[in-house]
Amino acid sequence: MPDTAPSLALVREKLAALGPGRVWRPVPGPGDELLARGGGPDAASLEAYVAGLDVAGKTVADLGCNLGFFSFLAARRGARYVLGCDIDPEVVAVARLLAGLHGLGNVAFASLDFLAKTPEAPCDLALFVDFIGRGCIAKGRLAAVAAAAEAWARHEAFFTLHPVYDLDDLPLDPERLEVLYPGAVGQGRFHTDLALAGLLGPGWARRRTTDGLDLGHGGQSKAAVLFTRLASPVAAAPLR
Repeated sequence: MPDTAPSLALVREKLAALGPGRVWRPVPGPGDELLARGGGPDAASLEAYVAGLDVAGKTVADLGCNLGFFSFLAARRGARYVLGCDIDPEVVAVARLLAGLHGLGNVAFASLDFLAKTPEAPCDLALFVDFIGRGCIAKGRLAAVAAAAEAWARHEAFFTLHPVYDLDDLPLDPERLEVLYPGAVGQGRFHTDLALAGLLGPGWARRRTTDGLDLGHGGQSKAAVLFTRLASPVAAAPLR
């Protein structure tokens, strides 16, 4: 992080250059001034995603962080260190400017494919906020997400997701879904958190932390699900 905080004008310029299609979530500035609206729910709705999630004193990886809304939120709620990861290097560059603008020296950002790259050391808590959707399921990528949770999360992995889909909403036939995700298809529906639990295996406990999260899109809702590792992996060096 630079020694001198960037100017607000520079941050606005860089956000405008990204364009609205690459700004997924609200971007608050100092004093909660809104620098960009983002394309999804408002800030209050997003904060409800992590209601009751304990981050105090923990190292946190925000995977698929975009411009760091949840990275900064975790830092404000007492996380010891936060690493936000996104595959888009230009987005990450602006996220770093925002960290400087907010004066958050314990928040860093990296441009990488976290599904493919194994971290040097896991964190206490890994966040996968809105990462799992229809495309991820249909492409069979839940196994890679589960593997990333195993690699990045020392103790806890947190997901927001649609807990169930009607089978008609997914571009795969039920037989193929059952092959990819045994036990996750039933009563004409696909159960996302059951599929993820099956891929993570018996070493993890599953708990819904929030249900019925309002997305403001045609009445759709999500659930927040926390997976906790039952047996700690071999001790690793702290993230920072």
